[in-house]
Amino acid sequence: MPKFQFDGLADFFAMGGYAFYVWLAYAFFFVVMGWNLIQPRLERRRILKLLQARQAREERNATVPTQEEREHA
Repeated sequence: MPKFQFDGLADFFAMGGYAFYVWLAYAFFFVVMGWNLIQPRLERRRILKLLQARQAREERNATVPTQEEREHA
């Protein structure tokens, strides 16, 4: 049976007195990794909304006659 570094679960979580720094590093790591997963999806959604708005605006402008077209009509 393998021998563990810590005597119990409480010792494991205490990390030999360095628990604050160790767990803070783990938390920071997971926050950054989570942000790296979420941010591209949010950016993609924002860009798609911008493109849809631009396309709708261009379609509206294509149907509105210009001043020159109104004068010749």
